[in-house]
Amino acid sequence: MPPGPDGGLPADLLVACPSGPAFPLSALDEIVPLEEGDPGGVAEAIGPFLDSDEGEFWPQDGWLILHQTDTGVLLVHGGSEGVSFMQVTMTLGEWRWSGSQGGGPCPLQYTVPAGLNTIDWRLDPATAVPNADDDMVAVILTERECVSGQEIGDRLLGPQVVMTDAEVFIAFAADPPEGDFFDCQGNPDTPHMVVLPEPLGDRELVEGLDAGLDLEDYLD
Repeated sequence: MPPGPDGGLPADLLVACPSGPAFPLSALDEIVPLEEGDPGGVAEAIGPFLDSDEGEFWPQDGWLILHQTDTGVLLVHGGSEGVSFMQVTMTLGEWRWSGSQGGGPCPLQYTVPAGLNTIDWRLDPATAVPNADDDMVAVILTERECVSGQEIGDRLLGPQVVMTDAEVFIAFAADPPEGDFFDCQGNPDTPHMVVLPEPLGDRELVEGLDAGLDLEDYLD
């Protein structure tokens, strides 16, 4: 979904780092320090984790409230090592630490619809760089979720192709494979040919899930 005619994006659109928890785009407008926005008990809930052997390698202060509901608080921290997250959940009437994810940059991406897997794509390095006359683009697909190394095959959905005057947005998704338990041994690359509605021209090829925003820019 590229930006609308006014350059804006829906406030309730879910976005996420390439690997990180999802949150509504509107959350970027209301980021506050934990010590200012703590609904009561969140700072205490993350204390045991930060005091643990694992937690000592995490930022000890400077956490921000990125998104908050009645049942959960998503904390974020930006620094030289990248963006880190902690999740706190309301359980039996009190806030409890429920998970952490961290490290690396955070260019925001749209999330695919619930129940689908995300597909990353890149230009196929074994083929020539697309030129203005081309109406087909060779790409390599990689499924992001853990699927025990299974091929995408017929589970592939898309691509969705949106052409503007300056860009071509391309996005894929996939149905998850059948089953409930998968390991993360690494997923195979899948060559694929994208057919464009018209020749590429001087447009830029863009990952259709990219929101064009960087979470670090909002964490000052």
